[in-house]
Order: sequence, then C-alpha cells, then structure tokens
Amino acid sequence: MPRTAAYTSLTRSTLAVAIGFASLGVAYQASAFTAFENEDNKFVISGRIAYSYDWNYQGTSKDTGLNNGGSRINLAYEHYFDNGWTGFARWEEGLDPLFTTGENDAHFNRYRYLGASNPTYGTITYGRQDSLMYDYVDVFTDQPWNFTDYTAQAWMGSDLKGGTRPSRSLKYSVNIDKFTVGAMYGFSYGHVRSGGPSSEQDYGYKRKYFYEIGGQYRPGYDVTLGAAFHHAKFKAGEGEPETNGNTSLSSNGWELGANWTPGNWVFSALGGESRNHADFSGHTWRNYDTFVAYTWPKLLGPAGDLQAYGEYSYAKDRKEKENTINRSILGVASISFSGHFIVALEHMWMDDTEHHTPADGGGKYDLYDHDATTLFVRYNY
Repeated sequence: MPRTAAYTSLTRSTLAVAIGFASLGVAYQASAFTAFENEDNKFVISGRIAYSYDWNYQGTSKDTGLNNGGSRINLAYEHYFDNGWTGFARWEEGLDPLFTTGENDAHFNRYRYLGASNPTYGTITYGRQDSLMYDYVDVFTDQPWNFTDYTAQAWMGSDLKGGTRPSRSLKYSVNIDKFTVGAMYGFSYGHVRSGGPSSEQDYGYKRKYFYEIGGQYRPGYDVTLGAAFHHAKFKAGEGEPETNGNTSLSSNGWELGANWTPGNWVFSALGGESRNHADFSGHTWRNYDTFVAYTWPKLLGPAGDLQAYGEYSYAKDRKEKENTINRSILGVASISFSGHFIVALEHMWMDDTEHHTPADGGGKYDLYDHDATTLFVRYNY
C-alpha cells in the first residue's frame, strides 16, 4: 500500500528519536549514504572520521599529539509495515582508523539494538542504546565538538550501572501532545571480568538490574524541559574493595534540565544528584552544567557557518566537600559543506580537586589544573 507524505513524515520523525538522527540545533548531522531503499525497506550507512591534535590530552598531562576524536561507522535498517508500524535495527562501532592508540583500530561497540515504532503507540527498543538520563537531560549540554559535559550523570556511570549507553536494556518512549515520556529497564548479567574502559573499577561486580523513568515537556517558545530518575542494583564478589562488607549495593540519581533554542542561539542548563553512580564509595555528588552557543550562518562564505560556544561543568562530593570537578570550555568552529566538515578550536580550563586523608598520603587536597587545548577536525559521511 503506498505511503502518504504525511505518514512517511510522521513515522520517520518518530524514528529520528529512536535511531538518534535528531539534533538540537547545534549538533549538525550530515546526510547519510542510503545503500538500499524501496517502498518497504531502507538501509543507511553513516558515520564520521574525527581526529584532534591536543596539547595536554583531554585535560591530563599526557604528551601532545594526534588522537582519535570519536570516529565511528553506523548501520541502520528500517522496514515499513502496512499497519503503521516500523521495525528497525542499528549497529554502530567506534574505531581508530589511523591506529593512533597502538597497533590496531581499537574498535568497540557503541550501539547494537533493534526495535519497533508507531506514531501513536510509541517506540520500544532492546539492546545497547542511549539511556533515558542521556536522552532526556544530558543531551542538552553534550554539545562541544571535542570535549564534553564531564559532570553529567550519564557520562559518570558505567555500563554496569546504566551509564550513557547501557547494554541488555529495554526502553519504551511515547509522544503525547507536548510531552515525551519513557521508561527503561536493564537486565542482569554476570560479574565483570574484563573489557571496557570502566572494567578496573567494575571488576568483580554484577548488575542485578537498573531502571530509569523520565520525560520531556515542550511548552513552546523553542523550549524543552527534561527530567529523569535512575536506580541500579548490583552485587559485589567476595573480597571486592570499597564495599565495607556490604555485597549488595545500589545507586540512585536524578537530573533536571532545560534547553532553549531561539533563532541561532542555544542555551542549556542541567542539575542533579547521584549516589554511588560514579564509584562504589557511597559518596553523593551534586552536579551542574551549562552550555551556550551562537551560529552565524554562511558568515565564512564557501567555508560555511561560524559557531562560538562555551560550557561550564561543576560537581561537588557532598560527603567530602573538597572533592570537586570544575571545568570550563570555550570554542569556535567552522561548519561547512552542509554540516559534513567541521574544524573546531577548543580550550578547557580544569580546576578539579581531590581530598586526601592522612592514610592516603599527599597534601590535604590536590589541584588538577592541566588546562587543555585541541584542534579538532571531523568529516561526517
């Protein structure tokens, strides 16, 4: 049965949220390559090649040099049913095509999920996918081209607890007038033994489950408000550190945010609180983040748009108040060829502190102030 233009527009608008092609005005998305398409099916290949030359890599004292800036390849498939439903699947791998991290491409899975969507009944997905905390709140301030919103809870949590892209998760979301509401559940898996950037702190722990609930409200005037709540339960193996004999642990977190995009401006802010989300120490962190950007369309002529932006992130440990994360980012970027090619220059001021007890050694607290500068280049295909 032929699809009407209205049906196609509404269905693909719903899929944009599920598959991740939606933007917030500042996060440019390039045209993907359609490898196959007919009346009922569509297969799309997209991704990016991104590298940066860094002075004090990512705010640390590491040597300067060329670093992978999030290169990836993404495969997305859609099938349109006659009853108004659309089935889809997505697979995305991060990789280092220039082998800057060693003798291999350092590939890892970013997304691996499948789902179904309907303009009336919503979208359901299962696999490795964005958390609700990221979808509904943290995405507001995840806007700098190279650095990120370092205090946002989605980034601080690992797969074990349900961080940015948790695996083995079931998510449902639906649009109701000016609202989008959703729920997410993470299923159990065995004790962490190896693999992944957070394997050291997660080693020996087991996820029992996690769940999230959240929503967004769009009152008009280019404003979006978001909120999410997170709870995770996990179990530690015998002899694991930082449990104080308690082998059944949990983490909780909530976050509120707002995004306003009048004209060529973007204003975003969020705040929240989490316990046991960043580590297993039982500490509670209060976090804040703000972002602002302005884009001058076609100001650079053939080179495209010019964009200036800034971000401020701050978090404090409510148990040991000397522990803080305190970072400021300023950047300028050119965006050309309809968003395919981006060149950005960013600087980050880093004033983190960490408290020490006499048993830890060192002073009362250490100041981590390795300011970082990066020249970032990205090509979207």
